[in-house]
Amino acid sequence: MGISCAPEIFQERNQENVGDIQGVLIYFDDLLITGNSIKEHDEILAKVVQRTKFLNIKFNKNKVQFRVPEVKYLDHVSNVAGMRPDPERVKAIVELKEPKNKLELQRVLGMLNYLRRFVPHFSTKTAALRELLEQKVEWQWLGLHSQTFKELKNLICNAPVLGIFDSNKPITLQADSSKDGLGCCLLQNGQPIAFSSRSLTNSEKNYAQIEKEFLSILFAINKFHYYIYDREVEVLTDHKPLV
Repeated sequence: MGISCAPEIFQERNQENVGDIQGVLIYFDDLLITGNSIKEHDEILAKVVQRTKFLNIKFNKNKVQFRVPEVKYLDHVSNVAGMRPDPERVKAIVELKEPKNKLELQRVLGMLNYLRRFVPHFSTKTAALRELLEQKVEWQWLGLHSQTFKELKNLICNAPVLGIFDSNKPITLQADSSKDGLGCCLLQNGQPIAFSSRSLTNSEKNYAQIEKEFLSILFAINKFHYYIYDREVEVLTDHKPLV
């Protein structure tokens, strides 16, 4: 019950209140204050406190954390080393049982999809499961699907720590393609910053392999455009004919 657009209005109002303060991230009623040093963090915090005091906004002291070296935010855990999935979210995925119908599979893929940024070639690895959701495909859970399901759980359970992007460090794009999809990774000094992938369309599946490999590079450039715009970038590919 309630006004359907209330969350959007609440988010917009919070943005108006403190969204202009650099270093403050807002997601509904969660405020995350960041800083490159304790001094910078405290200066930003002081601005937030001053602003909210002026607006007569009060905080629940039991839900406030100060100067924490590690924080759980939006089902992710972040610290100076980078970002990893929230262990509670991972535990929930590991404990998932095999779906018994298309509706259950949709829910499972939804949970997995939330953490796809941690899984290389996520689209390719989920292709067999997604095919079961096609309207013309009759539901039939086979050994292939069980194996894929287990592999995805294992990948989530052993997800790498994604580094924090640093505009002062060199940038590397790694791109690759398979018969079902495209995959890419943004790296800095060998550490992954983010993974991304997508499935190939029916027409793209008919491309020559060299065309698919080049398409994966274009996909990587478009996907990580925000990070690489106006920067020198090293592109890695394992397809020698393309080089």
